[in-house]
Amino acid sequence: MAGLFRNRPASASRRAENAARHDPKTVAAVLAMLAVYGYLFTHAATALGLPAPEDLADWLGWLPQGVFDADHNVDSKLWIYRADTDALDTDDQRLVLFGAVAGAFLGAYFLPLRHKRTALVLWFLLAGWVVYGGAALAGLLAAHGVVYLLFHACPPRFGLAIAAASGGLGYWALAGGDAGAAPALLAGWALMELYRHGLPRLERQPRALAAARTIAIQSALIVVLLGALAEGLSGHAWKLPLGILLFFWQWERLMLYHIDYNQRQVPQDLAFREYLAVFLTPAALPNWHWGVAIGQGYRYLDETYLAEDKNKLAWEGVKIWGVALLYLVFGEYLRLRLVAGFAAMGLDVHQAHTKQLVCDYVATHTATTLSVLFTTLLDQVRWFLVWAAVLHFKTGVWRVFGYRMDPYFDRPWLATNLVAFWTRFTFHYREFLVRAFFYPVFFRFFKAHTRLRIFVATMAAAGFGNLFWGHVPEEFFYKGLRFENFWGVLQTWPYFALLGLGIALTELYLLGKRSKRKPWTWDRRLPLDILAVYGTLQFYALIHVFARPCQGGTVADYGRLFLIGLGLSG
Repeated sequence: MAGLFRNRPASASRRAENAARHDPKTVAAVLAMLAVYGYLFTHAATALGLPAPEDLADWLGWLPQGVFDADHNVDSKLWIYRADTDALDTDDQRLVLFGAVAGAFLGAYFLPLRHKRTALVLWFLLAGWVVYGGAALAGLLAAHGVVYLLFHACPPRFGLAIAAASGGLGYWALAGGDAGAAPALLAGWALMELYRHGLPRLERQPRALAAARTIAIQSALIVVLLGALAEGLSGHAWKLPLGILLFFWQWERLMLYHIDYNQRQVPQDLAFREYLAVFLTPAALPNWHWGVAIGQGYRYLDETYLAEDKNKLAWEGVKIWGVALLYLVFGEYLRLRLVAGFAAMGLDVHQAHTKQLVCDYVATHTATTLSVLFTTLLDQVRWFLVWAAVLHFKTGVWRVFGYRMDPYFDRPWLATNLVAFWTRFTFHYREFLVRAFFYPVFFRFFKAHTRLRIFVATMAAAGFGNLFWGHVPEEFFYKGLRFENFWGVLQTWPYFALLGLGIALTELYLLGKRSKRKPWTWDRRLPLDILAVYGTLQFYALIHVFARPCQGGTVADYGRLFLIGLGLSG
């Protein structure tokens, strides 16, 4: 399993060397690419008196379907989730995003080494203030302040200041930004006293301190489950302040941080600004509800920061942004052409949406094998195009900031088996599941039975962990803390079971495989590689009939539709 061996972090002298050389061409390339993004996806063209992107395309004789929005800019799934759309529309929010990335890049590029990552945090806070408002930012900072104090020792005056600020900001966030000064000051004083007198007592009881840290890290899952239970009993749903939601949505990164801490990979005396740099950078702004494990915890970021020359990393980021641009501009156009092509062949592909297929089947209980196969496959292609666009952009942001960030999405259509696919499709999330669930089970149980321990550990990660820690919290965050949503996400259990089973059986097959041939070797078995890719992608696409439930549908309905896709039922 990837992730078993760690990268070797760059030494302080090597980092300083990698950060030393300035190249005007590098700076120009990064800013020019951001200017292109600004032109295509924001109102910048209108403000500057330039032709809108759609007008330019019209002048060039290209009038594609599904590319441009009502503002004549390129339509895009790249945006800032849960931003205040009353203050700024999505195009203006993107302009703030690109501006923050540009400012943070210049700070990370030119400032002295000790200030580079601090600049990233400050630019996140500035952009966050604009797009989310002060109350949301206060809640996010307060929550991270509490976590930091639970984990890290710091000089007493700094600890007291962080505790007081966290208490006051937290109260202000919970009050929706309408709190008076006196209650906020009282909350700050209370948390400061709790830190002054309570934390030393807690530190004298290691088990209690470990439990408090675990509760803080697992607070997202705890709150959503308690909120669902409370709604089921009282009928009233909790509404989470945006700042707390922003914090909770980092639960995967927090869990990885916790793992790094327990493995003594995080310095005990880590400065607060260095802690914040793990979670708060402009790279976390775009689509923060997608790919939230990118960058992983402290150890990964520390190992990859300025591990290579900053100019090389920045140029790689620009190239990745170029790939993202292709997906962003042409992705929807390509999808619509594919749908039209299948429709021309007389196939009903349900607008290339698996959920529409499922709902149509629940309503009519009729479907054909080809319709099920091609609908689910086209839906996966649709998601590939959207997912690749956003995750390439985010990876590029990390690169230009000086991190040797692994790709999140790396040509999954080259994967000839599910193990390779899961790595290529969602690398950082896969690493989260491996470190949080696979390793603890693998190294603890069935030590005398290698195949059994691989099977059980894989099911624990890709099945159980993927469902309860990967998707249960986000389902509540999307749809609200209602009890019915808990049962809704549990109803999708066959998807996670089949995914885990498929990956586990593939691992066992590869473990006993004797052939040393590499996929995509140019020989007589190349057609088998192509067939293996189709089988891998089709299986993954097909099991999504269980992951896209429809109102009124049952697991039995989805099971019958799955069997129709396999050609085993009619």
